[in-house]
Amino acid sequence: MDNLTTTISFSIYSNKGVYALLLGSGISKASGIPTGWDITIDLINELAILEKELCIPDPEKWFKEKYGMEPDYSMILEKLVPSPSERVNYLKHYFETIEGQIEQHIIEPSLAHKAIAKLVKKGYIKVIITTNFDRLLENALVAEGIQPTVIKHAQDIDGAMPLVHSNFTLVKVNGDYLDTRFRNTKKELSKYDRKLYRYILSILNDYGIISCGWSAKWDSGLISVIRQCENFRFSSYWTYVGTCEDELHEISTFRKGKAVEIKGADDFFHEISEKIEALENINDDHPLTTEIAIARLKKYIAKDEYKILLHDLLLNLCEKSYNRIKQNIDLSKSLTQENIQTILFNYELSVDTLLPIIINGVYWCKPEHYQSFVEIISRISKPLENQNGIVSVVKQLFYYPLMLLTYSIGIVAIKVKKFDLLNLFFQLKIDEYNDSYSEKKYLIEMVNPCAIGNRVDNVIRRTKYYPLGGIINKALTPYFKEIFANHNEYDDLFNIFEYMFSLNYVFQIDDGSAPYGAFHWRNRGFRDDLLDEFFKEADSEQSNWLPIKAGMFDGNYSKYIETKKKTDEILKRVPY
Repeated sequence: MDNLTTTISFSIYSNKGVYALLLGSGISKASGIPTGWDITIDLINELAILEKELCIPDPEKWFKEKYGMEPDYSMILEKLVPSPSERVNYLKHYFETIEGQIEQHIIEPSLAHKAIAKLVKKGYIKVIITTNFDRLLENALVAEGIQPTVIKHAQDIDGAMPLVHSNFTLVKVNGDYLDTRFRNTKKELSKYDRKLYRYILSILNDYGIISCGWSAKWDSGLISVIRQCENFRFSSYWTYVGTCEDELHEISTFRKGKAVEIKGADDFFHEISEKIEALENINDDHPLTTEIAIARLKKYIAKDEYKILLHDLLLNLCEKSYNRIKQNIDLSKSLTQENIQTILFNYELSVDTLLPIIINGVYWCKPEHYQSFVEIISRISKPLENQNGIVSVVKQLFYYPLMLLTYSIGIVAIKVKKFDLLNLFFQLKIDEYNDSYSEKKYLIEMVNPCAIGNRVDNVIRRTKYYPLGGIINKALTPYFKEIFANHNEYDDLFNIFEYMFSLNYVFQIDDGSAPYGAFHWRNRGFRDDLLDEFFKEADSEQSNWLPIKAGMFDGNYSKYIETKKKTDEILKRVPY
């Protein structure tokens, strides 16, 4: 349920007032109000008494044997209490607290009613349709200082404020238990007054729907209205406990919605309320931050009007990651077999929220968003102010989170063919601070996995030529599961990125070395044809090859060929 409640929570939060609730008897069960079936069993007991027979211990079985049919709430109620006025008095005790119950809090608003009332108070829910007769929701709303507009009969519509102008409207489609016009029998539930029908239809067409405690089995009139809906511009969610009734599943399918299993109404609305509160406090370190931030990112990146919000979201998450890098790692320790894995793992945790944001951001971004990603990398690359006492190789490991981010950008950029963005990072220079001075160096020089790997290898495997590429590949794998159809595609693009990294390193820095990466040492485990296929495009396209058109190798095919030959010669000298 967790993922869907997160989706529902974000939908409510980001579309304030767009979703209407559809509530059935299940919402009130925790308050001590019986469901229609519970009342049916009571009615069978009453009927058995009138027949001077015993129906215990199985009232349902007794009814079937006595009347040769399944128990029918509507039929039994009509038989026992024929007129609407009489039914008001007969059913009244089901909805009101009687003496001795107050101390037990039996018929009082449930946690679900209270959570819903808070959502209404904050303006997230402006319309509720309910099939219930009770007044528990009204009581919860009044406790929050809300005096609801209540539509319990077609005549109430004329005097009500139009929905678009109303702060909140409660539509009790079957009426109120103290109103003799309330609907209760099958015949009464089968059809609505035309004015009420149109009113309900307008809500179902104009709002997203979240149902709870409603099975779609009995309210034939309401089901008929739902089936007349033509607009599905907003999502719909149809919750159920245990087994989803066929009728509810059909409604969910018709509305192009989702059937959602929940533990119960109290748990569902309490969780929704908590998650929306977390959204309201997005700056806190809440476990929902990653999912919510991704959803926000996609919303903000789609429209220019949100560019300021997008910028603030990215830099806020960047700052959190940078602070975690500084605070969570003890850089004064020496590198040992015992602590290397812990150091790397803690660094991975420091960017565990930022990585999926970067991956999704690069995937969906437009050129006008590129600078935001440059700013993130520049910020994460900022060295620590005080480097005294830091062991050299551990100091180099400070750039490990930056490697994870750079690799992520590169892999996605190749996937979606944003080579102009990738070229920005291949040419980007960042600050490096030494003991007495600072200087600008290419990003790809600072995140060269071989520079650190050759010093880490003795600790991890005690073998030479072990770059960090293999560790990075494994660390990033979980973050790319939703981007790539299969792991092979991820590995292929990982290899292509590392080779492109190596080519651009040789072109930009030309220090006689070339980062060889995981594609070189993994026993040639990649499929050469896929890697070769990518670079064969350069030979066929030449100046029109996308990386060259994006400005790599000064946009010159001849320089690319020269660089590739030089790189391959260097790589030949590196043992496998």
